[in-house]
Amino acid sequence: MAALIPAHLDHLVVTVPDLPAAVAEIERATGVRAVPGGRHPGRGTANFLIGLAPVGWTGGAHTYLEILGPDPEQEAPADGTLPLDAHLATVPTLRTWAIHPPAMAATLAAARAAGIDVGEVRDMSRETAEGNLLAWQLTTRSPLPQEGIQPFLIDWGDSIHPAEAALPSLDLLEFVVESPDVGATRALLEVLGTGDTEVVAGPERRLRARLRGPGVELRF
Repeated sequence: MAALIPAHLDHLVVTVPDLPAAVAEIERATGVRAVPGGRHPGRGTANFLIGLAPVGWTGGAHTYLEILGPDPEQEAPADGTLPLDAHLATVPTLRTWAIHPPAMAATLAAARAAGIDVGEVRDMSRETAEGNLLAWQLTTRSPLPQEGIQPFLIDWGDSIHPAEAALPSLDLLEFVVESPDVGATRALLEVLGTGDTEVVAGPERRLRARLRGPGVELRF
């Protein structure tokens, strides 16, 4: 039976301490080289992207892997913190994930009514490697809620989704949320509209994923 992949999964975020080194390491492991996504001016980070092809997925949307780390061409923010807790990475870590609910405003309202702290809603933008402007809206909170197992919400509006840019691709074989309180985590994800996520018991809050390149697997 194919692993259950959430229908509204937008992307997975792997944070790394050294962006060029992580891109090279993932290429050695999978045979697939990530492509530059872009820089986040004033926030100290840049990213590289790999498309994801979820095996057995019934979702109609796109998804991808974001490799996020310190931008070698930017100074770090004065307080030392980076978006999505990327400053905490000592090794490549599956830090968090994003979902794209079909009705973001309604999902936000439901989350707030249920007492779920999604943080603030921000308008974001960056230039792509080709020089095009990409703009989106997302929820953000620092530190990450639920240590990253609670997804942030994203709405790309009229922008072309990054996964539509003919990215090199890996198969997404499995995505799992681990939690010491499975019931509470499932209830939270249900409110956020991603109750089809696989949640299993574990001693700590963490995310797991299995990716497949040409004949090899990569696990986070």
